[in-house]
Amino acid sequence: MKGKQLRLVEINWAPSPRQLRQFGVVCVFVLLLLGWLWNVGASGLAVLLLVGSLVAVLSFAWPAAVKPLFVGLMLVAAPIGMVVGELAMLLIFLGVFLPISVIFKLIGRDALRLKIDKNATTYWQPKTEPKHVSSYYRRF
Repeated sequence: MKGKQLRLVEINWAPSPRQLRQFGVVCVFVLLLLGWLWNVGASGLAVLLLVGSLVAVLSFAWPAAVKPLFVGLMLVAAPIGMVVGELAMLLIFLGVFLPISVIFKLIGRDALRLKIDKNATTYWQPKTEPKHVSSYYRRF
């Protein structure tokens, strides 16, 4: 695998003009949403709408001018996304898988039959034959 590295985060250093136009359109809506969430008032929303519209128009007229803003925001958002992703995985593990495993341990469930039986001569489990060929197509 010479020459190609496996990276944890891939930052798009050379976005296409289409991506830059999409970014410009999204800026209008995201800036308005952020202004509304931060309760900046009517004049603040008007300023944010003007800035977002300026970025959108600039992204259609001259996409290369929006590239530094796009790359800069990617550099800011990448570490945040990594941390939020790891926290989400931790919460899913602690909120879903850990309680299920504790419950299974408490009730003694052994679905894989991993408990050692000292009296068993073999652990071989005979395969049951299907009753009819049509049962091959039944999944549940």
